[in-house]
Amino acid sequence: MLRKFIGDRRGNLAVFTVAAMIPLLLSVGFGLDYARHSAAHKNLQEVADAAALALAATKNDSETEARKLAEDVIAANTARTRLDTVSIAALETTDDYVDLSLDGAIPATFMGLAGWETLNVAASAKAERAVTGSVEVALVLDNTYSMAETDAKGISKIASLKSAANSLVAELLADGTADVKVGLVPYADYVNVGTQYRNQPWLSVPPDSYTPGTSKSGCTTTTVPRGANECKRWNKTTCTTYPDGVPVTTSCNGTCAEYYPAGSTKQVENCDQPGKAAVTKKWYGCIGSRQSGTTRLDDKSPSVPYPGYVETSQKCLNPVVTLTTDRDKVTTAIDGMIINIGTGYRPQTYIPAGMIWGVNVLSPTEPFSEGTAYDPANKTPRKAIVLMTDGENTMRFRSSDGRHISIDYEKDANGKPKLDSNGKLIPTQAGRTQLATVNAETLSICTYAKNNKIEVFTVAFMVDDADAKTMLQSCATDSEHYFDASDPDKLMAAFSGIARSLSIVRLAR
Repeated sequence: MLRKFIGDRRGNLAVFTVAAMIPLLLSVGFGLDYARHSAAHKNLQEVADAAALALAATKNDSETEARKLAEDVIAANTARTRLDTVSIAALETTDDYVDLSLDGAIPATFMGLAGWETLNVAASAKAERAVTGSVEVALVLDNTYSMAETDAKGISKIASLKSAANSLVAELLADGTADVKVGLVPYADYVNVGTQYRNQPWLSVPPDSYTPGTSKSGCTTTTVPRGANECKRWNKTTCTTYPDGVPVTTSCNGTCAEYYPAGSTKQVENCDQPGKAAVTKKWYGCIGSRQSGTTRLDDKSPSVPYPGYVETSQKCLNPVVTLTTDRDKVTTAIDGMIINIGTGYRPQTYIPAGMIWGVNVLSPTEPFSEGTAYDPANKTPRKAIVLMTDGENTMRFRSSDGRHISIDYEKDANGKPKLDSNGKLIPTQAGRTQLATVNAETLSICTYAKNNKIEVFTVAFMVDDADAKTMLQSCATDSEHYFDASDPDKLMAAFSGIARSLSIVRLAR
């Protein structure tokens, strides 16, 4: 009977079929789990790439906010049908790159039969920042006397600006093979274009002059009585002036300490020909604004010349540096920026001069020729102006000669400037109108630049005037192009943010 049962083959096929289907079903199930794992890994890699690129593109330097942005990108891009959980395993952000690693998991199905309840997924991405392609940048930097002011650490504004500007140039010109050019426009009340351009058709400069001195002749000396209460010796006191809004204290005469006695006399010389000192006037590169119509507000009239001024001493600061790839040339010029010449020239602020020469540096038309043609898409090349100032305009345009003269400020009965509760000069009613006009002219140039697809970045450095900040915000391309730097650290961060905005973000891994 046993032999008969063993020899009966009628049910063996079913038994063997069932036994063979178990590993087959498991392999199919494992294959499905593997396919789900591959799809989850692909999604996680896409999420890592998107988050790394987003972090590299932002100008935010806060680690906390960077992690929050990464989490937002992860939440927005994670496919919940593919990934059950996603977390940040590692995040490193520097000025040059963002390195991000993510961990994820999906619940196992068939592989759970073998003890794997969840399947782990990992992905990483590295995004680099680099200024590449064709880029032209004009740095329009405030060199007015107010930049002499110091912060709580005793560091002057101009020193902080030099550090931040050099850092920006280093980032812009880091890749020696990239087609990146940088120009520099130091501005104050005037701009110095450089004496090498004297004979260019876009300038109108009078010839240098020398007037020889003359000797006195026909002189006689007479004795005359002194006036009543004529002072012999003065008590010294301090007097304060406000060049570019900065209080400068000097010694001056106060009350009379001793009078000449009544009835005393003095010797007075009278000459038929008073003697005069020789006078030499020369051109130091200082120019004003175009006088014809509104030609000072754009670069559309290269045939209209800028007026140059011959002076007995230099009344403008360092010259413009046209677009160049020479990093050392630009940084040397930045290091050499000055805010005054002796005590006789402490310049004030006329922002339109800086802005229009920022446009001129980038423009393909005269005065300069280093700028390439405008691209309506602002890609080849990408052009940008970086306008930095530490305060409002304090000067205005005079059409009769193209010069820039002071805005009218209130004075007391003794002719001393009036100050508000914050120690700032108070414009007269006419002065307020003048200030509104020059601010509108500044914005007109900003609009012209933006209409030519030039990106305009503006930086308010320790500016406490609300109107000045509003003007700078309106001048910028958009809110992302405006920086309010209330201290040197924020100024450095602003310039770093500008470099980051001009960088091309790309995946390195």
